[in-house]
Amino acid sequence: MPTSTAAIILAAGVGSRMRSHLPKVLHRCCDVPLVSHVVRLALAMRCDQVVVVVSPQGDAIREELTTRFPKAPLHFAVQAEQRGTGDATAAGLASLRGFKGQVFVLSGDVPLLCKETLLTLKRAARNQDIALLSAVINNPTGYGRIVRGPEKSIAIVEHKDASPHEREISEINVGVYMADVDFLRKSLKRLTTHNAQGELYLTDIIAMAKRAKAVPLSDPHEGRGINTKRELQHVDDILRLRILHELQDNGVTIEDLTNTFVSADAVVQSDVILGRGGVRLHGNTRIATGAIIEGPCVITNSTVQNDAHIYGFSHIENAHIGPKASVGPFARLRPGTTLHASSKVGNFVELKNTTLGSHSKANHLAYLGDTTVQEHSNIGAGTITCNYDGVNKSATHIGNHCFVGSNSTLVAPVTLEDGAYIAAGSTITKNIPKDALAFARTRQINREGDAKRLREIQAGRKKKDA
Repeated sequence: MPTSTAAIILAAGVGSRMRSHLPKVLHRCCDVPLVSHVVRLALAMRCDQVVVVVSPQGDAIREELTTRFPKAPLHFAVQAEQRGTGDATAAGLASLRGFKGQVFVLSGDVPLLCKETLLTLKRAARNQDIALLSAVINNPTGYGRIVRGPEKSIAIVEHKDASPHEREISEINVGVYMADVDFLRKSLKRLTTHNAQGELYLTDIIAMAKRAKAVPLSDPHEGRGINTKRELQHVDDILRLRILHELQDNGVTIEDLTNTFVSADAVVQSDVILGRGGVRLHGNTRIATGAIIEGPCVITNSTVQNDAHIYGFSHIENAHIGPKASVGPFARLRPGTTLHASSKVGNFVELKNTTLGSHSKANHLAYLGDTTVQEHSNIGAGTITCNYDGVNKSATHIGNHCFVGSNSTLVAPVTLEDGAYIAAGSTITKNIPKDALAFARTRQINREGDAKRLREIQAGRKKKDA
């Protein structure tokens, strides 16, 4: 029978070196809070329970994680005082009463760890009291050192407690462990504060183990923790490139690695082209096979379906773009916008809470808000829907095969039934019946010679003012 697995994620640190009111583990790396990367990894390892240890002020962390992982076996434990990693782990362990099996102990500020690495650690932990990850780095200052003794015994000595000889060791503790839960319970009770920082060091339990193993990382970057904004930026750069390289390996064409950003939450399918100039895909964006995204553009929490084409300088947020639809250049799709198959939104067009039906188009210089457009309709240049009266929002409904002439104003609430035709320059305030032609503009008057007389009057005024 497979051994049960749980995870304790330490996320109670204040993070004062971040110089921010935001808890350190909620700072974002590739659009995702640091601790969310770690929770996602624990869930990928099929942990039966995941305990996140927070401070008494950890409500924001709790809210973030329960929102992101509503169905996950998440539990939260509070570390009442900042008494060290050993105390934090003990707080987490208290939430695993009755649990039998192995426990990962992870840090909430280490977002680069991979599933394959934890699988290696899990294999190493078989028949061990505890196994841990280590890394060999050029400058180990500040890190706990892996001290290897006789008969394969190991211990961890924190930098502040290390002797000059121990400080020369370049193999460091990453802060990621897998331990037998019974060993963890017994050893945590034996911790003391007899050290330079007066804290309960989790690392002290390594020397208590009869069987312990340290597994060096093949890529030391995986174990990088974050304490400052500068370190956060460095890790963000590493993860950004990792995401892009994985997309390339899965068949995505990325024409500009330097200026392309894809959120860790985004999904981009094969045969998508991400163009030059700065493509940015934020949040839970989904890009389907065959889509072309030209740069620069920003797409946030949106869906782009098969073979759609997004031209440069477009900004898309909380929108759905159907197959073979076309957007831009210089288009803005605001929340609640849906474009159906083969529809077109052109340059300097803004849509908000609007549905554009199949094969319908708004090619240039238009604003449609709170509007529904059915199929095969045309919205002329300069058209706006007046959806807001200063207090209330009202809807505009445009049927199938409608034609809205250039520079038309549709004052909501108003409905254009199928086949309606609006003459250019009209201001529409009443519903238009099916196949009706609507004119709503004053009659043109030509006054012979008045233009010449007007210019003479204007010139006289200018001379007098001079």
